[in-house]
Amino acid sequence: MAIFAYYEALMRRKVRGAVYSMAGLIFVLIGMCFLAAALWMVLSELRDPRFAATVLGCGFVAVGLIAMGIGKLVSRLHVAPVAAPRAATAPALVQLIEGFLVGVSAGRTTRRK
Repeated sequence: MAIFAYYEALMRRKVRGAVYSMAGLIFVLIGMCFLAAALWMVLSELRDPRFAATVLGCGFVAVGLIAMGIGKLVSRLHVAPVAAPRAATAPALVQLIEGFLVGVSAGRTTRRK
């Protein structure tokens, strides 16, 4: 059962990371659109539109490669192994009988006094 708990914890971590990554990606894309438009305006004023397209393309490729590298590093992180649950020292029926007998003997000692 410890193996299933380990893989469940591993999958939870992977899915949680993917969800946060997707949410962050959406906001980054929206921000990048606005920044790209602003940078295009500035670069086309300084030089020509071809220069602006080259600079923006190289920048987006660099950011994409960095993001892919970070994703690769995050997926390699190890999940701490989950400790196996301890097995009972005696079967449950034996423990039940033992508890019953302890209660009976305690009841007998209180009646005698």
